[in-house]
Amino acid sequence: MDISKKLLIVTFSIFALFTVLLITASHSILLESFSDLEEQDTAKNTGKIEQAIAWEIMSIDRTARDWAFWDDTYDFVNTLNPQYIESNLDGNTLYSLDLNLMLFVNKSGSLVYPMSVDLINETVVPVPEGIKEGIDSGVLIAHNDTDYIHGVVLLDNGPMLVVCRPILTGPGKSPHAGTLIFGKYLDDSYRMFLENRTKTSLELYTLNQQMPPDFQKAFNIIASGEKSPVIILGNERVAGYFALRNTIGEPVAIVRADYPRELYEQGEKTLYYIYIFLLISGIATGAATKFSIDRLLVSRLITIDNFLRKVKRDKDTSKKLEMEGEDEIHRLSKGINDMLFSIRLAEQELRASEYEKKFILDSLEEIVVLRDPEFNVRWANQAALKNRDLLMIENKEKALDIPVNDRKTPQELQLPGAPIWTDHEFTSPEGKTWLLRLKPICGETGNIIAYLETGVEITERKKYEIELFRAKQDAEVANYAKSEFLANMSHELRTPLNSIIGFSDLLHDKVYGELNARQLKAVGNISGSGKHLLNLINEILDLSKVEAGGFELHYSTFWLADVFAEVRDMLFPFAASKGIKLELEIEKDLPGIYGDRERITQVLSNLMTNAVKFSNENSCVRVKASQNNNFIEVSVSDEGIGIAAEDHDKLFKPFSQIDSSSSRKYQGTGLGLALVKEIVQLHGGAVWFKSEVGKGSTFGFSIPLHV
Repeated sequence: MDISKKLLIVTFSIFALFTVLLITASHSILLESFSDLEEQDTAKNTGKIEQAIAWEIMSIDRTARDWAFWDDTYDFVNTLNPQYIESNLDGNTLYSLDLNLMLFVNKSGSLVYPMSVDLINETVVPVPEGIKEGIDSGVLIAHNDTDYIHGVVLLDNGPMLVVCRPILTGPGKSPHAGTLIFGKYLDDSYRMFLENRTKTSLELYTLNQQMPPDFQKAFNIIASGEKSPVIILGNERVAGYFALRNTIGEPVAIVRADYPRELYEQGEKTLYYIYIFLLISGIATGAATKFSIDRLLVSRLITIDNFLRKVKRDKDTSKKLEMEGEDEIHRLSKGINDMLFSIRLAEQELRASEYEKKFILDSLEEIVVLRDPEFNVRWANQAALKNRDLLMIENKEKALDIPVNDRKTPQELQLPGAPIWTDHEFTSPEGKTWLLRLKPICGETGNIIAYLETGVEITERKKYEIELFRAKQDAEVANYAKSEFLANMSHELRTPLNSIIGFSDLLHDKVYGELNARQLKAVGNISGSGKHLLNLINEILDLSKVEAGGFELHYSTFWLADVFAEVRDMLFPFAASKGIKLELEIEKDLPGIYGDRERITQVLSNLMTNAVKFSNENSCVRVKASQNNNFIEVSVSDEGIGIAAEDHDKLFKPFSQIDSSSSRKYQGTGLGLALVKEIVQLHGGAVWFKSEVGKGSTFGFSIPLHV
């Protein structure tokens, strides 16, 4: 049974039942029915207006989805590509879309590109503050890939329909890059459009306005959760109400559509004639209904169906569906034509986008090659075609067998049998060196659907690396020669210096005869200065041996307590002269150390000497020793002047002191800590420190229990 017969049966059945009810019902019941019918008609007509606004939101949302799921939009919100703006965001974009607002917001919630116009005056206007507040508060921001935000936002210039969509490369295909916001004011021009479309009178009040009593009553009914109300305004007018809601579903505005009570008045007038008229017109109405439905609905639906079949068969989206009338079927035909136009436009844009991508890739100096899973070349840019030797690899195994550079890639994921992410160096017959990268492209199921091969010429870089390596070798040879020279010179200086110190000590001890007080003091100064210079030469010699690789350690097992006692006895006169107390805290059952006792003594002596030297008078220097796993940890703490944070990088550097004032006030060469670091590292250990100005310093080192 086709639809025309079904409609005919339904129409006659309803008409017959309605006639019987009217004849048997009382006058008051009929009038009440007319009143109910009036309310239903008002609610229905009001619902159409509400639906028209909903369709407007859906239309804006369709446009928003098209833009938000566009790959170029995804790239634009991340890069702000000016070509995208030039191609798609000209001065007529919002007018062609019939929108007041288009905003691009990145993933961090920052507005990166705004567009806002006054459609009536055709001027560019600032983005409304209410919209900016919604973005800052996150109400108008898409927080995940499935967010769909829509509703009405109250602004200073009136309510605005707002639709927010996450910017993706396609539904569910990638993490969203931000939010695309479209907006359109519900201004007087739009209200007049709805009035002309629905043939009614509309009024709108927002919550931030003083509402008339009937609006307030309607709002209370809607706020209580009841359906949209219908209120009789008097004997001549009846009104339907519905709420406009914000993005979280709260009502923010009330719309009233009022109609003349023509139905009720006509019902009263014609009630007395209906009974006889219905009996006479029943058969004629049924026949006319069938004819009208066939003519106005069914035949036109068949025409639409035939048209769509033809478009599908011919794959020709340039055809247009011509449909007479100004009803829903006519609007449906316009929608179909608009849809076909959008499809045709999308196809053109896709072709243009493909051309742009090809142009960009061909303009690159780098090689870009796309290969299928069998490693056949599917596409190559102009740079690759100019270097065809790089395209001669016929299979994946040959590509992956190319020798990999010693500098391996940070990521090297593995598939059975071969790496799927690797770098290769390839030298062409012309002598050019290329760095090629092979990367798989996987489908949704994880299988490899293609390979992307990129390459860049590194001929000059390879030459630079070779020159840099040679320069490094030359510098190492020069540094070694310097260390050898210092070591030899230190030996040459130490031989005559020992004679100076020895003879000055003999003179000071009066071996060659008596000396007066002035002579004795001068000889003592010669001996002291010679010993200080000898200590400096010894430190230089040790440091030079380390740098020259000739520093040898003589290992034996010894107790740290014995080393501390030896150093303490040596430093006691110096510490006592400043009133400094030397304290030792050694962990119980601390095992013996296997190392070079003389060098460990030198390390502890240097650290404790520095601690005493830079400590305040009448303070304390503490030495702590403990075992941590297979290491012995030693720390030396003082209560001295401390070291500023900006000077920490100067520590442990040869011939380096904190500043010139320190070198004048405290004697020293700056080699002590450098030797400490080298000796500890030769033992396989490490040094550390912490210090603050005015709060003292702590230097420590750790060495393994066994070599």
